[in-house]
Amino acid sequence: MNAAELRFRNACLSRGFSVLKSDNSSDMHEHWDFKVNDSLVDVKGLKRVSRNDNSYSTHLTWVEFVNVRGNKGWLQCCADYIAFEQINYFLIVSRQDLLDYCNEYVIDEFVNSSKEAYYKKYSRKNRKDVISLINLVKLKEYVKSWKLKF
Repeated sequence: MNAAELRFRNACLSRGFSVLKSDNSSDMHEHWDFKVNDSLVDVKGLKRVSRNDNSYSTHLTWVEFVNVRGNKGWLQCCADYIAFEQINYFLIVSRQDLLDYCNEYVIDEFVNSSKEAYYKKYSRKNRKDVISLINLVKLKEYVKSWKLKF
């Protein structure tokens, strides 16, 4: 369990939620980390926009349409909710609402550089993934979300 997942689990337990950690197969193939009460949640830790960045971004994040093996990415899989780690809380959104948002606003144009991937599709060299960089602040304007403080 990574640090973000541990913070998420502890935040849920402190509120009296029932929390079950996924097994490795469910995590890898079904893209969910926890069953919280009756919902499946995929936890996303803070991300750097670029590998060269020294700090993590709280307003930009990567989303995955297709994973590195060429299978459905976490946007299109089994979780009911995505929990994006922020500084003192998790931003929780419906995975389906997030997918609908990305399908509407991410342009179906492939770019050659991660620097150009803002709301455009990008595949990393020698990988089968399709990812895009989106703005979480804009996302919150379009989809229902809530905070889980830790």
